[in-house]
Amino acid sequence: MRSLRLGWVLLVLLGCVSTDQQVVPVDEQEVASRAIELGVAYLRQGDYTRAKDNLMKALAIDEDSARAHNTLAIVFQQEREFELAERYFLRAISLDPALIAARNNYGAFLYARARPAEAVTQLQIATEDRFYERRAQAFENLGVAYLALADQGLALAAFERAAALNARLPRTLLELADLNFQQQDYPSARDYFLRHKALAPDSARSLYLCVQIYTIFLAVRERDQCTEDLMRIFPASEGAKTLREGSPIEAHNE
Repeated sequence: MRSLRLGWVLLVLLGCVSTDQQVVPVDEQEVASRAIELGVAYLRQGDYTRAKDNLMKALAIDEDSARAHNTLAIVFQQEREFELAERYFLRAISLDPALIAARNNYGAFLYARARPAEAVTQLQIATEDRFYERRAQAFENLGVAYLALADQGLALAAFERAAALNARLPRTLLELADLNFQQQDYPSARDYFLRHKALAPDSARSLYLCVQIYTIFLAVRERDQCTEDLMRIFPASEGAKTLREGSPIEAHNE
């Protein structure tokens, strides 16, 4: 009898749950936002198929989502579908001209496509947003684009802004070391080089610059170590070739 009574109570309780349950309306914008976040996550993992699936789901809910278009553009860029990538970048910017991430990403895309003058236009806009969380990287991209246009003055100014915003950008620090060396500001070149070295592994370019800087300052031990590393690790590099040919580097006394 007790078991029957218990079963009856459970049935009543279950019935109450089913009859009292209310339908909660679905927030479609939240669903779209989550789909975009999933798309970004899959993009970072290199799973482009799932990234596209989730981003298309977001666009099915909100076809005017600039974030979804921007992220899809990056996916297509990674897949080397460059025409599609550019189409989605332009769509993202047209939908939301204030989406600075799209400006920065499109600028980097244009630089990679050997269109540095167009890249500068987009990157200048990106650097003007004082609240853009990746503003330092936008300045770095701008500096690289100016280098492609052979404008060292504007490149130097852009890299200096990038370093002021984020002192831990290896590419920026190496470019500043190189540019200051070319302008014969050797103390600044050495300072930027040492800051770069503390953050990044050696490369053929950094080791050759190391040889140049320490030759200027008559630091024989440091110069010889960089020369040895360059010849051993990157024997086919242009820097190693230059050293083998015996091109002179002028020394400088502090």
